Amino acid sequence: MTNKTLKIKGMHCASCATIITNKVSTLGGIDAVTVNFATEKATVSFDDTVVTVHQMNDEIEKLGYTFVDETNSHAMEDHSMHTSTDESKDEKMKELLAMKTKTQFVLPIALLVFILMMWDIGAKLFTAIPNLPLPMPIFNTISMVLASVVLFWIGQPFLQGVVKFAKYRVANMDTLIGIGTLVAYLYSISIMLFPLIRVALKLPETTYFDVTIVVIGFVMLGKYLEARSKLRTGEAIEKLLGLQAKTALLWRNGTEVEVPVREVQIGDIIIVKPGSKIPVDGIIVEGYSSIDESMITGEPMPIGKEINDKVVAGTINTSGSFTFKATKVGSETLLAQIIKMVENAQGSKAPIQALADKISSVFVPIVLVIAFLTLGTWLIFGSQYIGFSQALSFGLVSFVGVLVIRSEE
Repeated sequence: MTNKTLKIKGMHCASCATIITNKVSTLGGIDAVTVNFATEKATVSFDDTVVTVHQMNDEIEKLGYTFVDETNSHAMEDHSMHTSTDESKDEKMKELLAMKTKTQFVLPIALLVFILMMWDIGAKLFTAIPNLPLPMPIFNTISMVLASVVLFWIGQPFLQGVVKFAKYRVANMDTLIGIGTLVAYLYSISIMLFPLIRVALKLPETTYFDVTIVVIGFVMLGKYLEARSKLRTGEAIEKLLGLQAKTALLWRNGTEVEVPVREVQIGDIIIVKPGSKIPVDGIIVEGYSSIDESMITGEPMPIGKEINDKVVAGTINTSGSFTFKATKVGSETLLAQIIKMVENAQGSKAPIQALADKISSVFVPIVLVIAFLTLGTWLIFGSQYIGFSQALSFGLVSFVGVLVIRSEE
């Protein structure tokens, strides 16, 4: 069996992790799949003679997710070359900047609409509060234009979630937001643009463009804050990666040869000059020096080293020159092991999270069922007491409320 840790692109919520796990697990040759939403990584145990990472991607790319095999660039095995990590961060920075732009656009609109919503509700409940100074037809027209922009531009990821649900029968939190806001928008469009239908069904003139704007606005704010927070979670690993030397000065055939650290092999003789980082773990065979090992021990004072003493990758030679024999390279060095432990700690799950994962696997389908049952209950039973038009209005509000509130939980 082959074990690989794969970076995942396109994850938005815990339900995404469940979708990826379920889809990949159905492939032949897969032994185990563990997906962690916090680190956006999947650990897959599989038979590489039966299934490949490319085939796994074929299964999940249509759903909007992609596996990135970082082992090909030595990002996981070597740690000395972390170009893919830098590229991933650059991509995330671009995504974060795009989300920031959208949030800065939609949030003021959502706040203004929310204030006007509260004003209108207050005016209906309390006579001391005056009605909106803007005529309702004009307000509805402006709201329709704004809601169209917000839904089809800012809310594009949510609409994509609805499309994926319709095509592949998979749903995540974006699907819930998408269905809720789209239903509110389409109902309101029907009321605004097709008055004959409204009159025939005796529907109230109330529209819900404001619901679409406010929900998408505040959800986008939450997503932006979450993305910004997740971008900072990898800083510890980046700092550890920065401690790794990128090249090593080898003694070969009587001459000094500088090579990338990933080319160093066990048994190579390495020369370390004053001020240089030690590239791999090893044992001193000639010379002596003082080495700053604070990154390992926390001790601020340099420690004297001589022949047969061990040296550790990432520490700094402060004075003197020496040569040492490489005993551990690549992922076997102490620094690489520390990085691996930090990664495992970030990806580890508390026991209670196992229960949360089981709940999330059925959470979205259950919420969808509850939402449709709520709408159906209002239409079937509510219409017997308050009439179809009022029942449809209350049912629609309840339907959207269940989808939006549950998805935010």
